[in-house]
Amino acid sequence: MKALIVLAVLLTGNPIGRSEVVWPDPPEPARIRFLRSITPAALAGKPSFFSKVWGAIVGERKQPFMVQPYGICLTRGVQLCVADTFGRALHIYDLQKGDYRAVQVDGDSLIGVASLRDRLVATDSSAGRVICLDAKGKRVWTVGKEAGLKRPTGIAADGDRLRVVDTLANAVVTLSGDGAVLGRFGTRGRGPGQFNSPTNIAVGPDGNLYVCDSMNFRVQIFDAAGVFVSQFGKPGDGSGDFSKPKGIAVDSDGNIYVVEGINDVVQIFDRAGRLLLFFGGSGTGEGELWLPTGIAIDQDKIYVSDSSNRRVQMFEYVKEGP
Repeated sequence: MKALIVLAVLLTGNPIGRSEVVWPDPPEPARIRFLRSITPAALAGKPSFFSKVWGAIVGERKQPFMVQPYGICLTRGVQLCVADTFGRALHIYDLQKGDYRAVQVDGDSLIGVASLRDRLVATDSSAGRVICLDAKGKRVWTVGKEAGLKRPTGIAADGDRLRVVDTLANAVVTLSGDGAVLGRFGTRGRGPGQFNSPTNIAVGPDGNLYVCDSMNFRVQIFDAAGVFVSQFGKPGDGSGDFSKPKGIAVDSDGNIYVVEGINDVVQIFDRAGRLLLFFGGSGTGEGELWLPTGIAIDQDKIYVSDSSNRRVQMFEYVKEGP
């Protein structure tokens, strides 16, 4: 992606079919393309005529919906899983078959979710625990205070391990696939390798760990052993600044995506922390966001939790030509 800083007004969502919703604006080559919105009701499909008649007789059946989508993960690029913080559920979408199901979770505040060994692992922030579920939604293990966890939030799978951000402890905790603590790093502070209420984490294609150090208004990068590599970011409301950084993800080229919850955009940086582009914008239309939170990238498809719009927005990273 070219080192292009887009300072113009963000493109608003135009109906697909009349023109594509892309960033940056034409005539610049598209680098981000809006694809679709994903909700339980959308996958449920439109009711037939007879269903409408029957509904009028016996009463309308309520359509499922997400209350507050936050963390997102992909299972082998096929299923999209969304943690619903206040809905106390994991919403699972089969992107190939178009199927949908919800798994109710006995959790007070689901934030992050990761896929590991055909299992789903979610963080229950206010309860201070991490919950592992099998493919049928049955609990496999739970780990919490006994492992030193205080307020786990962001989570990412890293090979056969899990990387968990503990916001209150200002640390990143590494768990085995069975929930055993393998290590941790980080303390409270402003220096390199220190945190101030970190929230989310991503594992890049280079194996590095990318941590959203929210109240230090920066992104910190660590190697697989937790050794500090670099950092970028500063507080502010301008292009490239951070005011309320949330989710973080990395694409196949190593570009770093950071969700800005207040400004309703996703900012894209190169590995050196230079702003390349931002996309989204406040609203309810296609490609627009309202208090976005989580983000996941798989095969250069970008999934953003559009929290207050109660949906997931799907975008695509368009690579440069040869």
